[in-house]
Amino acid sequence: MDELLSIIVALFHWRLLLCLIGSIALAGTLSRFIPALTSEYCILLVIFGTAFGIYWQARAEAGLGITQKVEEPKKSRLGSFVVLALMGVVCGWFLAELFSSKLAGAFALVLSAAVVALFLRCVPKWLITLRSFAFAIAALLSGYFVAMVLPLWD
Repeated sequence: MDELLSIIVALFHWRLLLCLIGSIALAGTLSRFIPALTSEYCILLVIFGTAFGIYWQARAEAGLGITQKVEEPKKSRLGSFVVLALMGVVCGWFLAELFSSKLAGAFALVLSAAVVALFLRCVPKWLITLRSFAFAIAALLSGYFVAMVLPLWD
């Protein structure tokens, strides 16, 4: 009976499951035909696919389409800075380990922020100002560089 209940609950989240299964299938297919696509890249692809599924499901549950505009909530600059700095620590460490270089990790962190800004500019059509983008980059890199000073890496 518990299995039946979990299947019913999973059907309500079909968008998330579709993205998860689709990204797993895409990662498996690409890794078969592209030898340079290692398991780390496949895992990253599945994580991004699942994140998009969560985004899609959350917007659908709120009664919004993927590209429908919403009013931007008010945010505290300090809160945003702290969250972005923590993301810089975690994501920067992951990217530095993935590329085996601290400098490459910093470049990948900046590139990731640029990709997110481009996504937010193109899909939900948010206005991303240069000031807010520079703020996000500075916060991410400050967290990343603080983590480099701390003995997290050898």
